[in-house]
Order: sequence, then C-alpha cells, then structure tokens
Amino acid sequence: MVSLLSDDKDLSAGISQIDTYIDKFLHTDRETEAMDRVFGSMRNTRGKMIRPLFLLLTARFGPDYGAMRERLCKLGAFVEIVHMASLIHDDIIDDSPLRRSRPTVQQQFGKDVAVYTGDFMISRVMRHLAEEQMLHEVAVMGQTVEEMCRGELGQMTYRWNTETTIDAYLRNIYGKSVALFVGAARLGGEGSGCSPDIVSRLTAIGEHLGYIYQIRDDVLDFVSDQQQEGKPVHRDFADGIYTLPVIYALGQPEYTARLRGIAQTKCSDPDYAAILKEMREIVLQSGGIDFSRQQLEHHAEHARRQIDALGGGEAGQSLTRLIDYLLDLGDT
Repeated sequence: MVSLLSDDKDLSAGISQIDTYIDKFLHTDRETEAMDRVFGSMRNTRGKMIRPLFLLLTARFGPDYGAMRERLCKLGAFVEIVHMASLIHDDIIDDSPLRRSRPTVQQQFGKDVAVYTGDFMISRVMRHLAEEQMLHEVAVMGQTVEEMCRGELGQMTYRWNTETTIDAYLRNIYGKSVALFVGAARLGGEGSGCSPDIVSRLTAIGEHLGYIYQIRDDVLDFVSDQQQEGKPVHRDFADGIYTLPVIYALGQPEYTARLRGIAQTKCSDPDYAAILKEMREIVLQSGGIDFSRQQLEHHAEHARRQIDALGGGEAGQSLTRLIDYLLDLGDT
C-alpha cells in the first residue's frame, strides 16, 4: 500500500481526506461514553482502506474527477464505514478475539455494544447520504449492503457442509467481499462522470479485484501465521466455514475421507492443534493452494484486460499496481 501512495500526492491526500470524513460522519455531540471508547479504539485499528482507494482510482477515469473530488472522498468514507461495520459484525458471529493483531470490538466491549456499534455505523452512512442529497448513491449502497447480507447468510447455510461446491463458495464470497468492490467502482465511475461503458468495465475490474481480495485472504490463512496476519489461523475451518483451498482438497478422492473426518472433530479435542496441522498438510498436498493461486492469476488477468480496454494511462497503471499489491503473498 505504501508504494501505491508514496509517489502519488493526490491519492495520498485523498485517503487522508477520507480518513477525516470517517471521523466526521461517525461523530455526534450525543455520543455515549461507551461509543466514545469504541470509536477511539477503532481509530487505532483502521486497515489499508483498499476499498476507498479503489473508488478514487476508478474515479480518475471520469472527466469530472477534479470537480467532484470532495464528494468522491465523502463516498470513499461511506464505503469504508460500511466495511468497518461489516467487520464488527463478522467478529461477533465468529467470536473472534483479534483483528489486525488487536482485540476486536466485541472482545473489548462485549457483543451487545459491538452489535449496536455496527448498526449505528451503517445507519450513519444512510443518514448522511440522504443529507448530502446523494439519492442514487443511497440505492447503490443499499443494494451493496443487501448483497453483503445475502453472502453471509449463504455462508451460514453451508457451514459444516463438506459437500459444498466451488460455485457455492463463489456465490457467497460475491456478497461477503466482491459486492463492496463493485459498489465502490460504481460510485467512483458514476460520481466522476464516466460513460456507462466505462462504468461497466470499472465494475468488472471491481468484481475481479473482490475475488482476488477474498481468495488471497483464504490462501494467506495457509501460508502465514497469526503474528503475520493479526488473526487466528484456520478459524474458518474450525467454525465449519470451508474456503477455496479446503473445498478443492475435499474434491480430491484420495483426501476426501480423511478431511471429512477432521472436519467432524470438535475444537475441544485435546489434540485439535495437531489435527489442524494435519488438515493444513492435506490441503497443501492436494494442490488446494496451487489451485487457489491459479484462480488469483485468472482474475488478475481478466482485470488487466479490462484496464487495457480502458486505455491504460496513469489511472490504469495505478489500478495495475493495486492488483500487483494484492497478488503479493510475501515469501510464500
């Protein structure tokens, strides 16, 4: 991320402005002491802001980018607030103690506070969109949140199902991860005056980028450790959520029976850590990670083709650098 911003003063300034707007839109003079403490904690754990960054990059393809820059930064803030709220809710459902190496909101303040904080953040987005007269954008964000909920509900439907398919996985992660990238592309492209054809190409890039982001996260769960990623490894598997590398391994006949047996093992088993290690080795041996890497490259190639069709240029080069950043899995 640093390399994307270091030589781009406009982009760096835009992200800084988005950060300021996030604080502004979440502030109220009727803040409770509990919410003050929650938001104070969250200010120290903000991520790389990939989604608002992507929104600004897509907006650069439009003729009105300069004139609409402040409005676009507000939209970037709304996108990031929705993302932050979704992470709070995810951590509640997963009962996760860590997020980016720090205690989660639910771990620090309890599930009740976390639930209402996430709800508060999403309601703030809709309220400010209406106050800013961004009625079309309200519809885009509403549809995006709907897709996100649909993805989460779909994932819950397939929990503990060792017969789940790659197609089901892709449908669910469309809502969980891809939809917000697609929404950001629409907001950036339409908000800067792009033609419908360009907006269509930008949303296609957003779709591929969203798949890259989630599949990358699934791969990192197998090629990194908790210290590197700032969250417990293999938590999805332990919770009955089977990601792409695992689903691929389950589909390989020589590994299916043993992997299903491991999936039935309870977390309370005294040997569970060793069993998870065996699961990881099976996924590696089955080719699950190699297959997932191939999917990353597949989506990257399609995204690059769309960028080339847009004419490349400085805006296209920045998008390509973002793709390359997400494809970098470190020393794996």
